[in-house]
Amino acid sequence: MSKLAMMFIGLERFSAGFKRKAVQVGDHRIAYSEGGKGEHGQEPVVMVHGFGASSDNWNRMAGRLTKKYRVIAPDMPGWGQSTRIDAASYAYPEQIERLHKFLGALGLHRFHLIGHSMGGFISSAYAARYPEEVITLTLIAPHGVTEPQPGELALSVAAGDNWLVARNVPEFERLLNKVFARRPYLPRSVFKLFAAYAIRGSAKSARIFADMQSNDPPLEDRLPLIQAPTLIIWGDQDRVLNVSGAEVFRQGIKNSEVMIIPGSGHMPLVENAGACARAWLAFMQKAQRSMGTAA
Repeated sequence: MSKLAMMFIGLERFSAGFKRKAVQVGDHRIAYSEGGKGEHGQEPVVMVHGFGASSDNWNRMAGRLTKKYRVIAPDMPGWGQSTRIDAASYAYPEQIERLHKFLGALGLHRFHLIGHSMGGFISSAYAARYPEEVITLTLIAPHGVTEPQPGELALSVAAGDNWLVARNVPEFERLLNKVFARRPYLPRSVFKLFAAYAIRGSAKSARIFADMQSNDPPLEDRLPLIQAPTLIIWGDQDRVLNVSGAEVFRQGIKNSEVMIIPGSGHMPLVENAGACARAWLAFMQKAQRSMGTAA
């Protein structure tokens, strides 16, 4: 990793109020970012990233939350700086249980859960499986339901072109153009670092993507089990997961609301971090009033 790339990533983490930590959970060493202290009696916030990503995707949004809340953002096993074991499966059932063990290792048994894309599936299924642990749930462009209007990625995958898995630099360039409506500034050294990481792990990432398509029982069947008040955020220009999926989640989760961000792609947590944070904080105020607790 070049010094410039390290400085850029380190500055984003510092600006978010994050410090890097790690814990051994079973066979995996899980790296994570943690910041903020939270007010007395306030439960922490857990943020779960998407496919091919890491906890650093949360830096811009988390920086607006750590002023008030304790925030924990893991690199899910198989991604980021956490270990990736070739023989291990990183399909959803295994990842949900790894997240449960990770949170248990940190002594977290009640928290607010936020998930993006792949992390949105994990968070949804987690809230359905462990409803007593999840106080509120926030889903940002979550994966896992049949899109009423098939998205661009689904159509491309059906045609044999999975552009979410980049095998060379031009494909990584294309990937960034697809996931953002407006690409944020990224120094060239950081671009090269992220591209090298994606390319190096592309074969395993392709296998993980294939594993993620198995959904038994279907997530739609599990959504009614979610008890936590839920906020669903989606960009109206999402080319990875079509925004029509928001209504599927809204109808499946009984106590839920939807916010659509105009002009945003699949990464509103990055390109619209302020809007996401403001929506979440307003949602938390409403949840706090309705539950009568220090949310």
